[in-house]
Order: sequence, then structure tokens, then C-alpha cells
Amino acid sequence: MDIRYWIVIAAIVAVAAYYFLFRPKADAAGHEGSVSEAYTWARGEFRRNFPDENVTGVIGDKEMETFFLRLSDGRVGIYRSRRGKGQAIIVVQGDYRLRALPEANGLQVDYPEVDFFSGNYLFRTEQDAADVSTWMLNAR
Repeated sequence: MDIRYWIVIAAIVAVAAYYFLFRPKADAAGHEGSVSEAYTWARGEFRRNFPDENVTGVIGDKEMETFFLRLSDGRVGIYRSRRGKGQAIIVVQGDYRLRALPEANGLQVDYPEVDFFSGNYLFRTEQDAADVSTWMLNAR
């Protein structure tokens, strides 16, 4: 066989190998699948720190760095992972300040005692921001 045939066959094999082995897998549900996986992961990481707590809801910020978790007894937990370090706390009423940001889907949370959790959080939707602020304001 001519060398050109071998080059064409090698190129086809290389493209097929890339297609089947190295390309990112498309998620059938789109972005929602990765969001639900991130929420499941955050729930597990929070339960690692607080194994006796029952998590009933999770909402994450846009970057999926910080997750607000609604607990079954009405309290709120926060799990934040930055630069490979994750921490979790249970919110204590009065230990934080909560403000709305100019963006409708944003909240500013200030923790004077635990600066790691202070910051401006932008959520995927306005409803997520409203839910988190309701959870935080009604936390026991």
C-alpha cells in the first residue's frame, strides 16, 4: 500500500480515539445535571462535618463555590469550598448581616467572626436568592 493510505488510516484512528476517549461527555440533561450533582456533592460534604443533620434543600451560588443548605429543624448551614479548602457552619441567628445587592439575584452576607463565609453571592436565579434570604432570615 501507498504511504498516503496509511496516513489517512492513522488520521481516522486518531480522530476516532479522540472522539471516544478524550472529548468531554455531553450531559443529556444539559446544565441541570451538573447542578444537581454539585448539590449532591455539597450535601455530602456538609454531612461529613455535621453527620447528625438532615438536609432538606440546597441552593448554590453561580460559581458553585458556596452552598446554602436548609436543615430539617429550620436552621441553615453553609458549605464553602475555595482553593481546595472546604468549611461548613450552621448559621446562628444574629451572627451575620444580610443585605441585598443591586443585582436582583445577589446577596451580601457578612460574618464578622468567620470571615471565610463573608462575601457577595450571585445566584443562578432571583428565586434562588429570595429562597436563601428567606431561609437565613427565618433560621432558628
